[in-house]
Amino acid sequence: MARRSPSKHIRTDLKYLNRDLSPNITAVTVDDDIFRWEATLIGPVNTPYKGGVFKLRLSFLPDYPRSPPKIVFITRICHPNVSDRGGIHLKVLKRDRWTPMPIVKLFKELVEKLNEPEVNDEEQTIEYLANLYKSDRRRFEAMAREMTNQYAGRGN
Repeated sequence: MARRSPSKHIRTDLKYLNRDLSPNITAVTVDDDIFRWEATLIGPVNTPYKGGVFKLRLSFLPDYPRSPPKIVFITRICHPNVSDRGGIHLKVLKRDRWTPMPIVKLFKELVEKLNEPEVNDEEQTIEYLANLYKSDRRRFEAMAREMTNQYAGRGN
């Protein structure tokens, strides 16, 4: 049986992502380049990101789905697994830990991590935010809400 090309995998993922029942995530190609997407994620209820509109950039390597896409937040976000430049530090996105999965599932895991960040692995966290999350969750959530309102408000 012949393997599907990376672009066919990506086209299928894009189609299913936009048809999925989750209205919180949509994506489009950038300049009709199937290997580059811009996605919009609406902050989930019951998180300090609720209602925020977050833009992300995805880049797929030619060997996708054997390697993970690179995902970066364009919109600033206060999160222990996201750097100031928007780089996402999650185990599921590390090349040596990657297991091929549909992008819909990957986004669902990303949304889960908005609510329950990976804070116990120093390699995966922004240390000061992870420490604040663990030591003063209320203060962390207030800071995350404030940044969400400032950078990811519906008017931005």
